[in-house]
This record gives sequence, C-alpha cells and structure tokens, in this order.
Amino acid sequence: MKKSTKMIAAASTAVVVLGAALAVVLLLPSEEGNDFTVTEENDILLFDKSQLTVEDITVKNASGEYQLLGYDYSVKGSSEESDTGEIKVIYTMQGYEDSMLSKYMTDTLVSECSAAAALRVVDKSGKKYVDYGLDKPSAEVTVIYSDDSKIQMSFGNEAPDKSGTYCRVDGDKSVYLVNSSSVDMFFMDKFQMFEKTLTKELDESENIANICISGTGYDKEIIVTNEKNQFNAGNYTMTSPYRENCDSSIAVSFGVEFFDFSASTVAAASVKSDELKNYGLDEPYMDIAITTTEGNSVEILTSEKDSDGNYYMMKAGGNIIYIVSEDDEQEWYGINYQYFLSDSILLPEMLNVNEIEITYNGESDEYLLVHETSINDLYEETTTTTLYYHDEPVNYINLFYFMTNVSAISRKKEVPESLDDCEEIFSIKLTFDDESETTDTFILYQTEDNRMIAVLNGHIESYVDTEFARKVIEQSPEIHGNDVLSIIETTEESA
Repeated sequence: MKKSTKMIAAASTAVVVLGAALAVVLLLPSEEGNDFTVTEENDILLFDKSQLTVEDITVKNASGEYQLLGYDYSVKGSSEESDTGEIKVIYTMQGYEDSMLSKYMTDTLVSECSAAAALRVVDKSGKKYVDYGLDKPSAEVTVIYSDDSKIQMSFGNEAPDKSGTYCRVDGDKSVYLVNSSSVDMFFMDKFQMFEKTLTKELDESENIANICISGTGYDKEIIVTNEKNQFNAGNYTMTSPYRENCDSSIAVSFGVEFFDFSASTVAAASVKSDELKNYGLDEPYMDIAITTTEGNSVEILTSEKDSDGNYYMMKAGGNIIYIVSEDDEQEWYGINYQYFLSDSILLPEMLNVNEIEITYNGESDEYLLVHETSINDLYEETTTTTLYYHDEPVNYINLFYFMTNVSAISRKKEVPESLDDCEEIFSIKLTFDDESETTDTFILYQTEDNRMIAVLNGHIESYVDTEFARKVIEQSPEIHGNDVLSIIETTEESA
C-alpha cells in the first residue's frame, strides 16, 4: 500500500474514547501492568496514535474477519486536501474493492483505532483471561499506522454490571475495562461497513416528473406522470394501467422518498449479476424508476417477501444488496395503482371538453361547449366558453357548478369486486378536443342494498357516498334551466 506523503490526524479532534484532547506521549503499560498514563478525566491511556495515519485495520469478530486498507487521494493523482492541508484518506475492504464503504462507519472505526483509554485496571496477573472472555476473544483488532507501528487489541465479555467491556492490548498482560460505546465498531458485522445511502438528495430546483412501477408483482406497469395532458385537470396523471387523475401530494411524496434514500442493513456486497438470482433480484418483484424534471433518475429493485416477511433491495446497477425486515418494511412495498389515485374520480380539464352527454332517470341531455381564446388589455390569454343546449346558448356557470359537484363525488377505500345485480342510474360522457375525440365515461351504479359504485371508462373505482351522489343527480335537469345551481356542501362522509 502506498504511504501517505503527509501525516494525517485521522479523527484527532473527535476521538470519542478519550473524551478530551490528548496532549500526552504514548506510554504503553509494562509487562507488569503498572506503568500507564492518566488522561485529564482520570481514564487510563492505553495508546495514542492520533497523530498518525491508520493505514491497515484487520478486525476479527463473530461475523468473520475483514481488512480495511487506507489510501490517500494522491494514489489517483488527486491533490485534494483537507481544510488543514492534510491529504485525505479513503478506505476499501479487501476483496470488496468495487463496493463503496460508508465514510461515517470508516471514520468511526478509524477513530476507535487511533487512541484508546480504559476506565480502570481489573486484573494485572495475566492469569485469569478465561474469567473475562479473553481466552477466546469476541473481537480481535490489529492496526498498522503510517510509521509502521502496530497495535493489537483483544476484547472479551461485557462486565456483569454493564459498566464496560474487558480488553487487553498486546504487550501488556493486564486486563482493562473500557467503555463499551468506545469500541462498538469492533463488534460490527463487516457488511455494515458498506454505504447504506442508495441515492443522492433531490435538488431544490427539481420536481418529480415520472414514476414507473413494474416487476413480477404487477400484471401491468403503474405509470404516473406530471406532463400536462388535455384530459385531467390535476398536476399528475396515471397513464397505466389506465388513465386516471392522481393525488399530486401522494405522487410527489412517493417520488421524493427515493432521493437521499437509505437502507438500514446490508446483506451482501460486491454481488455479481449472475448472483442476483440468489436474492430474488434477477427478476425483481418491484422495479421502481423515478425521473425528475431535470432528467435525473433513480431505480430501486426489491425481491418478493420470504416466509419470514423479509425482502432484499438494491439500487439498479449497483452491487450492494440490503435486507429489509418485517419490522422495517417500507410503506410503499407492494402498493397497487389505487395508492396514487385522487379522491376525485372524475376531474376533467373542462377547457378541452367539446361535448357532454348526461343520462339520468331515463333522460339524456346533450351539451356543446365552444371555447374562444383572446388576448385582453393586459396581453393575457383568456378563454371564454359558451354552452349550447339544443343549439341554444344556456348559462355555462350551471354546468361549471354541476361538474364541480361531480368532481366532489369522492372515492372510498372499499372497492367492490363486481357490478353483479347493480343498476346503472347516472352517467356522464365527455368528448375531448383532440384528433381522436377521446371520451371519458363516468357511471354511477346502485346496488341492491342502495349503495353507490362509481365506474370510470369501464374500471370499477370504488363505493361513493350515496346521499351526496343523489344530490348531484338531482341537479342534472337544472343545468339548462333559468335558476343558478349551487355548490353542494360536502359532508365528512362524502369529503
């Protein structure tokens, strides 16, 4: 390994184990265990290597053995230096060089390797290691520094009163008690050393543009987009498995969640493409792709849950696999298209509607909408709509209020499985101003027990508030009347 050209204070200002600045010369205890340095807080200083670079760390614990090697940026021809003018060091794990380690984890590990202090001496004899679990250590650490010096530490049991962990340093037969929190990294599973942040943070100038969810768990893709279309008035529209208005806040919060996205537990690193099958990620259960308005994108893959409710997850194109337990399950796992839908089942962009046919109580009324665009005195574009019924102009405000009430017929969480034994009692057919004369057909069905079901373009949406829906239907024949319709007040049930 290439030596650093400068001395590096790797965590010289943040050595948790000391709790105070170490301004003393390294003094290891003797074989008799009776020579040591005391820190300002009366802890026993076991060693202080904080003015040296930690170049090699080998850790052996219950999870196995791993080795970290440190390299300064000059290895890659970089002259980047820290604020103090010292060359920065990056660490890789031997055998996993193509997988990024967590800087936070490596910094913490290096800090614990740079200096150590004990709370007290518990045994100077060197004959009772078995009593402290040091005959078969639960963790062994070997550290090599930039001056070629080496420190070897062994850690045994936790004290019965939980006051610390037993420890000894090679070259000193004494047993010490150290603060457990100051050496917790030495007991860490090696895979937890890897980076757990899968994606970078979303820039403030970016918005969610597209969401696509596919995988073996879906018969059809779920596609949500914020591209303006001439059919729905909302900001986000689901275009697959069928076209429907989406709840903008839900679409945005879902998409944003996958930026600056982190996992908690690493299952494997440096995984090759032919190994993905072992984790159920060769044909993922969920494939979630998010694109922003600035063209940035992320893609997250998950496996199907196993019998214990756990599943694997990774970033597409990455080589680190994470495991999510049932307790840590993400709310979005396994969602269907209904997750994104707006409460308003029908929310059309009326400026693009040319014809409306309303059917109620055996009657059918047809309306023609003519839109004229002009520029006002302030050079603003305005649109005026004229409504015709039987070729005669009628009050457009009545249709506007009526459609506002129709849009307030909101979906309930309960979705019926079929329309068996249901009767159609109301429908609206909208024809849009596009080359294909696209139509939307909204139908209300009544069940045998007098419940109402909403259907849009042949898709069963949900049950709706029966009382509110009846009030809307009652307004139908009044659209072309002389009286001005009113906005129907929504109840807590219908809202």
